[in-house]
Formats: sequence, structure tokens, C-alpha cells
Amino acid sequence: MNAFKYLESESPVNLARWHELERIMSDAMQNNYFKMVYQPLVSLGTGKLVGFESLVRCQSPRFGIVGPDEFIPHVEQSGMILELGDWIFEQCLSDLKQMRHFGMTDIAVSLNISPVQILDGDVFSKVMALLEKHQIPPQAIKVELTETALIHSPDKIAKAFENFHKEGVKVWIDDFGTGYASLGLLRQFDIDGLKIDRSFVSGIATNNEDFTLCSAIIAMAQRLGLQTVAEGIEENEQLQILEQLGCDIAQGYLLDKPQTLTKSIDTWAL
Repeated sequence: MNAFKYLESESPVNLARWHELERIMSDAMQNNYFKMVYQPLVSLGTGKLVGFESLVRCQSPRFGIVGPDEFIPHVEQSGMILELGDWIFEQCLSDLKQMRHFGMTDIAVSLNISPVQILDGDVFSKVMALLEKHQIPPQAIKVELTETALIHSPDKIAKAFENFHKEGVKVWIDDFGTGYASLGLLRQFDIDGLKIDRSFVSGIATNNEDFTLCSAIIAMAQRLGLQTVAEGIEENEQLQILEQLGCDIAQGYLLDKPQTLTKSIDTWAL
């Protein structure tokens, strides 16, 4: 969806917010009001740290905190995601180099990629150039794309996934279960794992439908030879159920909230 179509269809209130976000994001880009935080990924089999998901945050002295659920769709629709994405890749790989310096050499950091970046055509070469610049092996990162993004130019996305795989970079589908990708479409992509959306994980201990969906996703992934990550774990009971179902990796506030690079190293480095 381009910016014109977005503006054309929105209410006056949302239209005003769009223009406000335009000012906020431009100000944030010019003054570097973005920062990266990292949430740990922990193996349910061993209890050991296996990686981090990198997450971008925006806090402006002038406009305050703007949540990613609001600013990410905006920068995707406005095209600003290309500039912001370049900054995120550079910052994440610079931070990963620091993590490895402190002995965290057996982990992988997940990078979230927008379909806009894939359609731009340069995302693969940009990531590979940064890996070489920072002397980081391809196996030390993963790329994540949301399930809903798969329906946008699936041929180009499949080619990008293939290119990453050839270089040893693993590919994951994020927020799985919330989109409309069919299993037939999923088979077109060379992927390594599925991240179960937090909306299902939150009800796994209390809602039969959420339990059934989580169980089915994990069982399907196992049959396809894919790993699974459960997002948004906040309670011990959720963790125990997911472990019993055979989920591979846990992520959520029960384990740790997203932290700055320094705090992540202080907490998780050996």
C-alpha cells in the first residue's frame, strides 16, 4: 500500500496522525532518536541462550515515545523503512560484533526485514556487505519476515530467501498463524523456522482454541523439519505447556524484557 492510497482512505483523525508521524519520523531520522534493544531467545531443551531478536525503539525528546506498532507501518508505507532499515542493519551487526567480543559466539541475532526492503532489491547485498565489514559469519544472524508479508511478490521473496540460505543465513517466518498464507504458499519458501504469534501463546493455558493452534503449528513444523519459537511468554504455565508440546525456543518477558546492548551483555554473557 502506498502513502497516497493510505491517505485517500483514512479518516480526518488518522490523516492528522499520519502527518504528525511524518514530522516525528523525519525528526527522529535526522537526530538519531532510534535505538536498538535485544530480547533473548532461550532453548527449551537446554535452558541456554541461543540468540536475541533485535527490536527498534523510538524516543524523541520533543514528541516522546512512539511505539513500533505505530511507526513501523508508517515508515513502510512512506518508504522511509529503506533508510531506517539500513541504520538498523548497521547498528545490529555492530552490536553483534560487541556481543561476540564478550564471548557470545554461539548465538544468532534475528533481523526483522520488511517486504519493502526485499522489493527494493538490495537487502541481501547490504546485509552480506555488513557481515563482511564486521567480520561476522553468516550463521550468526537470522532474518525474519512476517507471515502476512509472504503474499507480497512471493517470487521475489522466495529468491531473497534462497540467496540468504546459500550464504548460510537462516530464515524464519514471524507472527505465524496471524496471516493468510496457505500451506501451499509456505512450501514455496526455503525457511528454517516458525515463530508462533504471541496472541496464541497468551491463551495457551486458558483457551482450548489457542492450545490447539499452538499444538498444530508445532506438530506441523516438526514434520516439516522446522524449528519453532513461541513469542510473548509471560507465565510459567505457558512455558511448561510449550515445552511439553515440543516447542524448541522460548521468548518473552518471563525470561527477560528487551534490553540495551550493554544490559544484554551484562545479563547473558558468560
